[in-house]
Amino acid sequence: MRLQYLTDDGIQYLKGNFETNLPHYIQKDSAFFAKMLKEHDFLQDTGYDFNPFVTNLQVTGDESADDVHNAEVIHRALSNLPYYIAIDEKIWAALLHTYLFDFVCEKRKDFLDETVRDYQNKIYNSFFTYTKHGKRRGTFVNCVASLYWGAEMVYAPDNRDDPYGLLREIAATGYPSTIVIFSSSRILGRRETCIGFLNAIHKLRLAQKWNVDRPAVVSGIKYLNLIAGLSMLDMRSEEEIENMTETFYQGYFQTLERKDK
Repeated sequence: MRLQYLTDDGIQYLKGNFETNLPHYIQKDSAFFAKMLKEHDFLQDTGYDFNPFVTNLQVTGDESADDVHNAEVIHRALSNLPYYIAIDEKIWAALLHTYLFDFVCEKRKDFLDETVRDYQNKIYNSFFTYTKHGKRRGTFVNCVASLYWGAEMVYAPDNRDDPYGLLREIAATGYPSTIVIFSSSRILGRRETCIGFLNAIHKLRLAQKWNVDRPAVVSGIKYLNLIAGLSMLDMRSEEEIENMTETFYQGYFQTLERKDK
């Protein structure tokens, strides 16, 4: 299947007419957008193919499990894309308004309602990636692009049995909010660092000695950001990052235990 992108005019047209088109988003009117995009010739061919995957996506109500599953499905299908294409809003907006429109509507159905607080922004963020949050953050806020990029950050090809297994560590504290926290750290943008950090989180959770909750995850990320320059994290291996993270958490949780006494 051919991957398409929205022209610059197409992006501007959709964004400029967003409020006018809101009823069509709320009514899940995929035919309206398909007709409009075709009439204006807003869709163009990227030259890239992908294997159809939409039927493999799931929305079961178990959001954490769904996000982990769907992130793997989307990344496997689009993993051949170069970075400059995978980060481009024109690609995601095209997918979100065509091939993935019904999936987005199902995934975000609770927000397709005028009675929902801030429903306009929530719908906008669901169908575009360059938003008021900025380009990078907006991409990680989007309900589909964030799945792809989360999988890209943790994909471990050497782990043949479960190369996407670390997605579960992100989802353990709520995938949407946790991946945004990860995206804000330049250090975790390097895959080796991200994998090393999450490997340590995984081991700690398996041990079940301490509760590695969201505040603990945030503290660990802040620690890595703090020592990044002095410790030359960009040159460290996954194992070294993992060991440094484990050492940090031993002190972190021991300090918490002393405070509780």
